[in-house]
Amino acid sequence: MDLDRLYRQYRPLLFTAAYRMLGSAAEAEDAVHDLFASLGTAAVPWDELRSEQAYLLRLLSNRCLNVLKSARRRRETYPGPWLPEPLFEPAGGSGDPLRQVLDREAFTYAFLVLLEELSPPERVVFVLRETLDLGYGELAELLGRTESGCRQLCSRARRKLDRAAERSGPAGPSPQAEALVEAFIGAASSGRYETLLELLSEDAVFVSDGGGRVRSALFPILGRSRIHAFFQGIARKGSLAGELLPVRLSGQPGILLLQEGRPRFAFTVVPDTGGSGIRRIYMISNPDKLGGAAGFGRAPGEGQSAAIIP
Repeated sequence: MDLDRLYRQYRPLLFTAAYRMLGSAAEAEDAVHDLFASLGTAAVPWDELRSEQAYLLRLLSNRCLNVLKSARRRRETYPGPWLPEPLFEPAGGSGDPLRQVLDREAFTYAFLVLLEELSPPERVVFVLRETLDLGYGELAELLGRTESGCRQLCSRARRKLDRAAERSGPAGPSPQAEALVEAFIGAASSGRYETLLELLSEDAVFVSDGGGRVRSALFPILGRSRIHAFFQGIARKGSLAGELLPVRLSGQPGILLLQEGRPRFAFTVVPDTGGSGIRRIYMISNPDKLGGAAGFGRAPGEGQSAAIIP
């Protein structure tokens, strides 16, 4: 057994699957690390395995199921809404294959939010099926379930996701999302928040995740006028002072706010069905979930192209 070879060959796939199952880059990294650490001490009959990938995915899925079950209990006491931890890359893309695989159609940041509607078994089966295009027989063998049971789990997951998408707006890639992000940056950088008002759908929803680490809205803010008032209020307090950078959050167009060269907030938007307005805004301000944006920061005084907010 060559652990180095296994790690190089399978880590991108395992991390991608774990991230989609867990919605947390840190937890996904831990799951993959623990998996390979366990292989160093386990007596694995490698020569008898039909598929290294299937064996590694079985180990990973069991770990992720355990994490998801415990995470559900933790999130019941989480201060305010819980949002996934985004993976960051420049707006034009990074060229990193690990990031590029996250741009696949189904798994935008908004879709990761919808996945929170699923039970742990539903989420694991759905992610494995959609990420790897596994058949139900393969899923059954991998997860120790019946083929019909896996089919039912996946079918329930799809129904739940369809209902959630009706409430939240389309979660797939959208050319309108790019334009809305640019318009959002323009409105904020000019301080003309009446322009932001025009971008919002009447039934828009704003969801923020501060995790109890920073001040944030403990409940979703509903409606165009209330969201507009919220942004005006935090702008008056200087909370939006800094630099806005267009970025991608887990494959979806987004915005990063830097203050004194450090990540402060990340935003992404979901268009309404017609694509002409913003249906949802997700804001991540929990510092624990902005670690992946550290590379976009800079020391005060260093040059960097960005929109300056007055």
